[in-house]
Amino acid sequence: MSADSAASRPRHRRIHLFQTLGALLGGVTRVTVPVLEDADRAVLVAELDEVSRVIGLQDPVAYAGLSWPLMDHLVALCPNRILVTTARDALALLSPQLEVTADTDWLDWPSLAVDFPILRDAVAEGDAIAAELAVERLWGMAATLP
Repeated sequence: MSADSAASRPRHRRIHLFQTLGALLGGVTRVTVPVLEDADRAVLVAELDEVSRVIGLQDPVAYAGLSWPLMDHLVALCPNRILVTTARDALALLSPQLEVTADTDWLDWPSLAVDFPILRDAVAEGDAIAAELAVERLWGMAATLP
């Protein structure tokens, strides 16, 4: 095995971890956004605005401090209890392995600056499909392995 392929294993694992969470959280988003109460929708939109503001600062610690709780909040609002349990279990299992949110080399600020406002607008408008696709992009569903 070459040194390059051994070095790429951790990157592949990160991508797979993010894609797993993206698939689950995309599903949570798809079933949650259309049934949000107005008050819950307003709170999520405000949280998304705050995350977008922090993205502009390119502060990985502040970003992690807002984005993880945002995803937890989204899961808490999901009406599908099986999906909630599955997503929470996956987040508990996988998130400790994703210390990369403090790794500025891993964060794609320009993409985050595009996709979080798309997610925000989709949540505000109740567009479940656009919100799901934005979450999947945010979690690297489109990432390719070298």
